[in-house]
Amino acid sequence: MFKLFVNIFGLINLLSKECIQLPKQTTPNDQPKSCLPSSEKTVSTCCPINCYQCRQIAHVKDGRIIRMSPGEVVGIPGFANICLRGLSMPFRAQSDERVKYPLKRVGERGEGRFQRISWDEALDTIAQKLEEVKEQYGSQAAAFLYMTGNLTKFAWESIERFAKCWDGTSFTIEALMSDHGGSMGHELTCGYMRAGNDVRDCVNSKMLISWGKNIAETMIHEMRWIMDARVNGTKFVVIDPRLSHTASVADQWLAIRPATDTALALGMIHIIIAKDLHDKEWLKKHSCGPLLVSDATGKYLRDGQHYLVWDNNTQKAVPMDTAHADPALTGKYTVNGTACRPSFEHLLAEIRNYPLKKTAEITGLPADIIESFAVEYATSKPSSIILSQGTQRVWNSHNSFRAIATLGAVCGYIGKPGGGVSHGVARTAGRGRDSDAGLRKEPYNEAIWTDTGKHQVTYQHGCNLYDQIISGDPYPIKFAWIATFNWLNQAPDANRVIKEVFPKLSFIVNVDPYMNWTANYADIVLPCTSHFENWDAYFKSPWILLQQPIIPPVGESKSDVQIFTELAGRLGLGEYWTRTPQEWVHDYLNTPEMRESGFDWGAFVEEGVFVPKDASFEPYIDFQDCVFKTPTTKFEFYSERLTEIGHQVPIYTRPLEDPEGPLGKKYPLVFIQYHEKCTVHSQHSPLTPLGVVKSEAWIEINPIDAEKRGIKHNDIVRVFNDRGECKLRAFLTEGIFPGVVAIPQGWTPDYYVEGHLQMLTHLTINPLENVVDESNTAFYDVLVEVEKA
Repeated sequence: MFKLFVNIFGLINLLSKECIQLPKQTTPNDQPKSCLPSSEKTVSTCCPINCYQCRQIAHVKDGRIIRMSPGEVVGIPGFANICLRGLSMPFRAQSDERVKYPLKRVGERGEGRFQRISWDEALDTIAQKLEEVKEQYGSQAAAFLYMTGNLTKFAWESIERFAKCWDGTSFTIEALMSDHGGSMGHELTCGYMRAGNDVRDCVNSKMLISWGKNIAETMIHEMRWIMDARVNGTKFVVIDPRLSHTASVADQWLAIRPATDTALALGMIHIIIAKDLHDKEWLKKHSCGPLLVSDATGKYLRDGQHYLVWDNNTQKAVPMDTAHADPALTGKYTVNGTACRPSFEHLLAEIRNYPLKKTAEITGLPADIIESFAVEYATSKPSSIILSQGTQRVWNSHNSFRAIATLGAVCGYIGKPGGGVSHGVARTAGRGRDSDAGLRKEPYNEAIWTDTGKHQVTYQHGCNLYDQIISGDPYPIKFAWIATFNWLNQAPDANRVIKEVFPKLSFIVNVDPYMNWTANYADIVLPCTSHFENWDAYFKSPWILLQQPIIPPVGESKSDVQIFTELAGRLGLGEYWTRTPQEWVHDYLNTPEMRESGFDWGAFVEEGVFVPKDASFEPYIDFQDCVFKTPTTKFEFYSERLTEIGHQVPIYTRPLEDPEGPLGKKYPLVFIQYHEKCTVHSQHSPLTPLGVVKSEAWIEINPIDAEKRGIKHNDIVRVFNDRGECKLRAFLTEGIFPGVVAIPQGWTPDYYVEGHLQMLTHLTINPLENVVDESNTAFYDVLVEVEKA
């Protein structure tokens, strides 16, 4: 442990030296003189990866970035949030491992044999292949695939924009990367995805629960407010199968069995209501609880456009929100010959399935801990819950989010300062109101970017990607453009992709700064610039952050926008790609509305950040008016949309791969993945000094499970199931639930002894696919066995 701390602090010194001044933060105009030698200049930019999009200050000398420091932003003192991953970005961008020139495959796919070619040859070949596929199968047979490797405005959106220009196909991304279960859960209960409170609001909480979110490693920047809240008296609780870094600094760690979060939430609701600790007035006024539901159809009763409730005062059904009515939460009634009852009765019926003893058996938590925790949550007013991806990467994870949100609603915490049940990436300081995106008029020149004439993209669900390519239904996909997406490393079931999906594609283009695992299966590899080499912008509401060239492009790298511009000219689409990257940024932002709000292009380029003069920096509290964007305008723990599949209220279902089912006899260990501080997906550790902290993947296993298998710490082990296997070192720790093993995601095959964790995972379509929205990849719903290699 001491060595680890020495490495970390030595690394901080290596990356930034005097440029990190804690607690005081610095800006380009406020740097210690020792950090600014006369031959050195500083340039503002922002980190574009799937994290926090922090402002960065690059220190440049002789055309190279020599170090990074945090970038301050207006409005929130001390909001210079860059982490070690961001500080290490120049090492990655300036690495010798960069792809410097276009490459053409000369061996079999996967062999890694490529030949350097010119840009003209590369783009001419791609244009020819697109035309051939269009001629034989139609333009939709070309799919343009992306994920979250670069989230800046123009680089990220250019992929879908080109797909639109080509009348091609784009696949949605949230479900395939297993981020959609929680989004669906919040949409069903609250009316939109990723609802919640700003993390800074936690200082108003009596209790803060991090449920399936490893904040200290994945959203490092938020920990300052959480630790401030703890100093202020807030109790901090972490629910996680692993003793994560976040759990290690919590006041209480609840080591739950994976995929049982729904059962815990329903069991807690059972205790709270049984002890009469629920907020009946909030439920009557702001939830669907009193709305009458037909026993026959499962639908809400309506009088025309009005939902009906049973008024205790008049003893009859009246429209919802009738003045002076006292809506009933319980009871059985008949309205115009229709037998019905309030939806709260349906919730009560479901939670009766989770008495304390059964909840303990399902979750693996002691009964007395569950009971005391439920009571403390209900009585520590207000209490807040932060949810994130760890809770949702299981089968039917929409019900996890629905059940936990309902727990908050039952206690009346939704919409209150210090309360809320927040999707962890929704309301963090500076992220703004993601939920309002597209709902308000923006002051930008969006038309220049969205105008593609009569051309249209066809959207398909991401979880259907594999099946559609393999089967050709509803139409063939023969060409794949892959960018900001290391498909094999970050999506499920790599063996199936290699053996069944890729062979069905006649041509694959991979655009990336690095020769990643997926690129080895491409026919053409195109080198794109890093964010230090091109013009772009990131909208981190209320701030706008600028990216501008800081160093020359590495080799012959081009930005995504440049690549599409040159390709469009070869395909007769040049009229839609007439601007340079800098012109796109300028023309998009430099509007009369923006100038009225204080925008000046020259100052923006100089400072690298803009914030409107009327911007608000107050922590946002979602639903303070308790008006939800659901069909009823109420918080909906009962959803009519789920009548078809029978989960109108949240229900707990056993895992898809159940350790207590038949498959568990062959593969008894639950396998989960986790995110760690060294890398955001596959983007960091091997190519940066973060490799000093950790230089390979390992599998965490409890000593109880290791002893049964004759495994000792640091042994090489084989992890396997019917889909595939991998080999790596064993890390024995009591900080993981017995019967569970965990491997950090993001590490590429180069950092395993053999294989990869995505050879163990699966992509299984959920019935929700055709009922609500999309499936959700169940990365954490996997069974394996482990043996000494």
